[in-house]
Amino acid sequence: MDLNLGSVIKRLRTEHSITQEELAEYLGISFQAVSKWETGTTLPDITLLPKLAAFFGIKIDELFSINHEDELERIDTMLQREAMTDQNYSYAKRILDGILHENPKDVDAMKRYAKVYLAKTNTDLLTAGRMLEKAIELSPLDEEIYSLYRSVRGGSEYKHHSDNDWFIRVCEPYARKYPQNCRLYRMLIEAMISKKYFKRAKELLDVVQFEGEDKYMKEVLLGDIAIANGNVETAKEIWHTIPNDDWLGQYEVGERFNRLNEYEEAIECFNNAYNAQTAPHKMDMMYSLAFLFKKLGRFAEAKKEWELIIEALISEYETPEDDNDIEWAKREIVQLERLIGTK
Repeated sequence: MDLNLGSVIKRLRTEHSITQEELAEYLGISFQAVSKWETGTTLPDITLLPKLAAFFGIKIDELFSINHEDELERIDTMLQREAMTDQNYSYAKRILDGILHENPKDVDAMKRYAKVYLAKTNTDLLTAGRMLEKAIELSPLDEEIYSLYRSVRGGSEYKHHSDNDWFIRVCEPYARKYPQNCRLYRMLIEAMISKKYFKRAKELLDVVQFEGEDKYMKEVLLGDIAIANGNVETAKEIWHTIPNDDWLGQYEVGERFNRLNEYEEAIECFNNAYNAQTAPHKMDMMYSLAFLFKKLGRFAEAKKEWELIIEALISEYETPEDDNDIEWAKREIVQLERLIGTK
């Protein structure tokens, strides 16, 4: 290991945007002394090492670790064998920041940075997941807990410690024990479809009784299973059985037609969903229409939808006119007016 203490001090000082004068004032020495350390002319007195380490928020032994090979080896060990704790993450980030400061084109450092970030994120997710598992035991009918747990344990393509399999394994027993939790059933069925567990998904659909606003979710999800099996026409036939006056079913199917690039079908469903409601209207389908019309180059219709959004926010939700949502809608209208003018 190289004991190039002066180089370490210079790197740390630069990373923290500290001048030689500021460091010298903190240590009670001249800035010329700091300059001599950094050029390798002299070394700091051993009694100053604790203050140096405290100033930069590191351990004393880290002042003697300038050899990048040693530092990278330590980071690799963290990634392979250790949990990415806050302390390990801070160390790795500081080292890699320093390497990239010296050479912004160091690809190996960039790759390690990505691995460190992913490891830190997944360590946090693992901790959050364990906490939520305890919460589920204590409150098994709390729908929000399951939604949070799905975010932590499933639904993302690249999480080392998260997968829909894990979500299914932990939560399916609670669904079977508490069949009244329709939202949990829906999340489980969606997770099973994503994993192509179609038989298990259908078995759950035969058990759950969707009620209230969710009463046509069985048809929506059966269509999803058909789509996952490549049976698009079958899915459409199922979805067309949902009544036009069921706002949630129409909205959910509209989103699916949108993903299938069946835009006219999607527009019809979104309009059905809006018309099936009374004030205060849900905003989801209004935003969906606004974005879809813009995507299709139907700028005047998109503008009208944003105007309807503003009207609903003010009259139905009593939203102040300087609210961020209204300001956003106004910016969209201005942009659409420019697009309309260029046509």
